[in-house]
Amino acid sequence: MKFRRYQYQKNRNIILLIGLIFTIAFITLVVYAIVQFFSTEREVEKVAEQFYQYEQNGDFSNSWEMFHSSMKNRFDKSDYIQDRAHVFLEHFGVNTFDFTISEPVKIENYQMTTELANTQTVYRLIVTYIYQSKYGYLEIDQPVILAEEDQEWRILWEYEE
Repeated sequence: MKFRRYQYQKNRNIILLIGLIFTIAFITLVVYAIVQFFSTEREVEKVAEQFYQYEQNGDFSNSWEMFHSSMKNRFDKSDYIQDRAHVFLEHFGVNTFDFTISEPVKIENYQMTTELANTQTVYRLIVTYIYQSKYGYLEIDQPVILAEEDQEWRILWEYEE
């Protein structure tokens, strides 16, 4: 009788230990998923995705609105709308394009223009435009910077000046 009780207690302890390990692993996985879902990197990706979905749909007015103020100073809104449609759609003979977005990389102390402070933290990612055009299959990579302005992530493009 003692042996059965001891064996039962031992089996019960092993089952409890396995259950505890699975519970800890599950909780860790859930916490990790929540942190990733609500992370700044995910927020930045969502902003970039929204911008390029507007561009993909030919809604250049809304995409222009997502620019950082330094980009808005660089491009007049009506000129931007006309140029984007003309160059990226009409010249390639397409109605739309596909795109991919790389993982964002955090960059500390970034300065592209005088509008950005030296201590500005930004995220950089690469957007690849994919065209099935009258000239064949085309891919264009564009580095994109996302900087916070007025508590919102805004789009910047890099320029060599």
